[in-house]
Amino acid sequence: MVQYDHKEKAISYVSQAKELAKNIEDPRLNARINNQEGAVYYISGEYELALRRYLLAYEFAVQAEAVIEKEIALNGRGLVLMVEGEYELAKSIFEECLAINYSLNDSVRLAKNHFNLGILENESGDLKLSMNHLKAASDYLTNFPNKHLNLMVNNRTAKVYHEMGDLEKASEKYIMVLQDSLTLSNWEKTFALTGLAQLKFESESYNEALTLGKAAYGSAVSHGAHWDLEKITQLLSEIYKKRKEFEQAYHFLSLSKAYGDSLFNEEKSRQIARLQLKLTQAENENLKVESEKDQALLKQRNRLLIFLSLMVIFSGFAIYFFRKNVILKERFNVSLQKKNKAIEKQKHHIDQQNKSLLEMNLAKTKLLSIISHDLRSPINSIKQLLEMKGKGYFSVEDENEAYELLAVQIRNTEIMLNELLQWANRQMDGVKPNPSMVNLPQTVTEVLLGYSFQIKTKLLNTDHQIAQNIDIIIDKVQLKIIIQNLIGNAIKFTPEHGLIKIHYKMNENFVICHIEDSGVGIEGKYHEMINGKDYARIPSVRGTANEKGTGLGILLVKQFLDLNGGDLKMESREGEGTHFILYFKRIQP
Repeated sequence: MVQYDHKEKAISYVSQAKELAKNIEDPRLNARINNQEGAVYYISGEYELALRRYLLAYEFAVQAEAVIEKEIALNGRGLVLMVEGEYELAKSIFEECLAINYSLNDSVRLAKNHFNLGILENESGDLKLSMNHLKAASDYLTNFPNKHLNLMVNNRTAKVYHEMGDLEKASEKYIMVLQDSLTLSNWEKTFALTGLAQLKFESESYNEALTLGKAAYGSAVSHGAHWDLEKITQLLSEIYKKRKEFEQAYHFLSLSKAYGDSLFNEEKSRQIARLQLKLTQAENENLKVESEKDQALLKQRNRLLIFLSLMVIFSGFAIYFFRKNVILKERFNVSLQKKNKAIEKQKHHIDQQNKSLLEMNLAKTKLLSIISHDLRSPINSIKQLLEMKGKGYFSVEDENEAYELLAVQIRNTEIMLNELLQWANRQMDGVKPNPSMVNLPQTVTEVLLGYSFQIKTKLLNTDHQIAQNIDIIIDKVQLKIIIQNLIGNAIKFTPEHGLIKIHYKMNENFVICHIEDSGVGIEGKYHEMINGKDYARIPSVRGTANEKGTGLGILLVKQFLDLNGGDLKMESREGEGTHFILYFKRIQP
C-alpha cells in the first residue's frame, strides 16, 4: 500500500532492496525488485523510468525462467504503452499476459489483465467491450474480497458507467470504493472523490462538488501523481467559475496548467528517452545477430573440414561401390521397365472395367428410380380399387364397372411394365434415347386411358383436342414417361369436377403440346426451378385428394426432353391452375 500513498517512502524501500541484492546473483530476485520499482514510478506518473525498470525486469525474468515475473514486466510495459496512446501494441501485450495467466490458472492476475484491457477499451472509446472486461475482472476477484484490485476495478467501472450515462450506478460504485476502509489507498480515494465531484458538478450541485473536489485535491497532493492533480485542479477551477468565485477559479486553473505543462514536458522526455532506448536495443540486437552469424559461420567451417576429411577417407570405397552399383542398377532398371509396362497395361484394363461398372451402376440406379416412379400411380389405383371393394363401397352394378376398370388398369400396368423393362434392358449401358417416329396424340390417348380410374374417381373432365398426322421423332418410352408425369400431376393437383385440357400447335421446327389444368397451381418460388436449365428436384407436395409423390416427375420430364432435343415451359398462378408447354422435334417434310 505504501506505493499508492507515499511515493518517496516506496522508492526508499526499493533502493534499500536493490542495495542489499547488489552482491546476490539471483536474476529472479532482481526481476522482482525492478518490477516493484517500475510499479512505483508508474503510479507516480514517471512513465519513462517505469518503462526502463520493466524492461530490465523482463531481461532478468527471461534469464531466470521466471514466468510470473516475466508476466508482471510485460504487464507493466503494456500499461506504459497505453499511457503513450499505443493501444494496439498495448493490447497485444495484455493478451499475451492473459495467455500466461490462463496456463498458470491465477485468478488474481487474470483479473488484473482484464482490468487493464477494460481501461484500454475505455480509452479507445469502446465502452461496451470495456465493461465486459471489467465484469470479467470482478468475477475473477469473487473469492478475493480484500484485494486492493477490487477498488481499482470498481473505480474504473464507475467511470465507464458515467460515460455510458448511467449516473446512478456510477455514483454507487464510487461510494462503494470510499466505504472500503481496509484497502483504500490515496490513489483510489483520489480517483473516487474526483469521479463523485464530477458527477455532482454535472448535476449542478456545486456545493457538494466543491466539498468532494477539495477532498480529492488533498488526497492527490499526498501521493503526488501529476495526472490526478491536473485533473482535479481543472475540475475545481470549473466549480469555482460556476460559483462566480473567479479568483479561486483562476488559481486552480493556473495550477492545472502547471501540472499539465509538467505532464507535457515529461511526455517529451519520455519520447526522447524511449527513442534512445529503442536505438540502443536495435544496436544490441544487431550486435547479437552479427555474433550469432559469426558463430554459425565458424561451426559451418568446422563441419566442412570434418566432412572433407571423411570424403577423402571414403572416396576410394565410394568409387568402387559406385561402379558396381551402376552395373547392378542398369540390370535392375531393364527388369523394372518390363514389369512397369505390364503393370501399367493391367492398371489401364482395370480402370476401364471400373469405369464401365460405375456407369452401369449409375444407369441401374436411375432406371430403377424411373420404373418405380412410373409404376407408383397405376399400382396405387389398383390398390385403391381393391380397398374400396374390401370395404363394401360398391353396389352390384358399381362392382361390375369397378372390375372392368380394374382389368383395364391391370392390363395397362402390365403393358407399361413390359415397355419399361424392355426399354430399361436397352439402357443398361447408360440412359440414352432410341428415337423413332411416334404419333403424339395417339400416345396421349393411351396415357389418358391408363389414368381412366383416377380421372373417374375425382370426377374430372378431360378435353383432348386430337389432331391428325402429328408425328414426332423421339424415344417412345421416354415420351410416355414425359406425358404420364405431366398428366399424372394434372390429375393429382386438380380438385373434383376440374378440367384437364390437351391441344396441339406446330411451327417450322417443333410440335407444341399444351397440357392445362384448373388445379391449385404451383407456388411462385418453384417457377424458376422448373423453367430454368438446371435439373433441380422439386419437393414432393400432396395432391388435392392427399395423393403422395416422390418429387422425381418434373426432373425426369426435363431430362428426357433435353435428351430428345425438346424443351419445357410452364405458366402457373396459385389457385388458377397450371399450363405446361412441351416442344418436340418435328419431322421435316
